[in-house]
Amino acid sequence: MSKELFEQASKKLYEKMVNDGVTGIMQYKPFSADYWNQNPRIVVCNYENIGYQDNVLNLLTYEHFETWLDVKKNKIKSKTVHYTAMFVSALKSIIQNFGKNEIMTYNDIRNSYGKSKELYKSMENIMYMNLRPTSAKGNKQEIRETHKIIKCYKNEMKEYLESLNADIFILSSKNSVGLWNFIFDIKDNPLVFKKCKRMNKMMVFSMKHFGRPNYKYWYDKILEIATAWFHD
Repeated sequence: MSKELFEQASKKLYEKMVNDGVTGIMQYKPFSADYWNQNPRIVVCNYENIGYQDNVLNLLTYEHFETWLDVKKNKIKSKTVHYTAMFVSALKSIIQNFGKNEIMTYNDIRNSYGKSKELYKSMENIMYMNLRPTSAKGNKQEIRETHKIIKCYKNEMKEYLESLNADIFILSSKNSVGLWNFIFDIKDNPLVFKKCKRMNKMMVFSMKHFGRPNYKYWYDKILEIATAWFHD
């Protein structure tokens, strides 16, 4: 897969949704072209976002993502995004220093909360997205609506996700697991909540929703991911 194939899959998904009259479409793509040169390529996928349902198509740029991340600038107050960036920043640091004497602790993750600029920078070369390709209206998970939209665009979603050519795919929230198995038609040996599943060269890690921070759990999950990456 390549950037060009991703652009084709992305266009196919979003154009079909626009033609079907869907509104509140969220268009996600890697924040930087350098994503395609990363080793590993990391995708972090939350469940859904809110607040954009009145626009037809919403492209999440790296610059706009900063307004979700920075506590001072944040109008939507997405603590989930901020916590996600804390996890990603720690993951990248541990992968970079894996096997060295520099050992990060879960308290180091906790202490990164106020370092918005560092967190923002850590997200530049990854793919951030939500599994639901449209914006929700309320502040609670719209499980029924999410299932409905993914069922409608299952094939396009599968092609879109595959085209990211991820090495590490982090899937948060319990309900995302069933949707993932549905999208990929996994019946035998399905992805299990809080577990890992290898799909060809991609390792998919299921974990708890980022909305409620648990720094010890995050640290253990990061070590699990880094160990799998270096020893699989």
